[in-house]
Amino acid sequence: MSDITDKFELPVQEVSAACEALLFASGESLSLGKLAEILNMDKQIISDAMDKLILEYSNDPWGGLLIRKIEDSYVMCTKPGMKKVLERFFSPKAKPPLSQASYETLAVIAYNQPVTRAQVEAVRGVSSDSIIARLLDRGWICESGTLDAPGRPSLFSTTEQFLLEFGIESVDELPSMELMSYKTIRDLEESLDKAAGNDDRQISIESYMSAEKESEEQ
Repeated sequence: MSDITDKFELPVQEVSAACEALLFASGESLSLGKLAEILNMDKQIISDAMDKLILEYSNDPWGGLLIRKIEDSYVMCTKPGMKKVLERFFSPKAKPPLSQASYETLAVIAYNQPVTRAQVEAVRGVSSDSIIARLLDRGWICESGTLDAPGRPSLFSTTEQFLLEFGIESVDELPSMELMSYKTIRDLEESLDKAAGNDDRQISIESYMSAEKESEEQ
């Protein structure tokens, strides 16, 4: 049961500012329903306010932030162009690049989710245990339930982090083509680029490759 009082009232003209403040303070995505609950406001009013905020942030040439819609949730994040600045601040250790097999496995899950480990392996024809573990560690997939079958095998689905980092609002925006038609990692990246409108991805597959190469040279 929610502990948020229904007596709370917010002037309609303050809804956008309130949503902005909540996203900033949260540091993670908030669903439309959660925002409506906190502000004791109709979902349509919240949705209209968020559409306005998304447009304002997107059209601000001097700002370093964006508000992104991820399925039925919203998240405040940095613009892709701020990547190099943030790397200087955080000085992150380069993540090892994922293999082509990893991206093939990710594609199998993304297009067929929820899917079991056995189903993934049936498509790929090889064991995928270690690859699935790496994708779980990366935060791009998660266990989303169990199949109602003997042994209750785990089901895997993509995450909000996957959508955010690859710059798409939902899996419905993935290109409609057979998964295994991606013959190279570049094919998958270009396909996701197209779905995202080219500019919204928070990461680049090439960046992983470059980071690994630089790490080896040091």
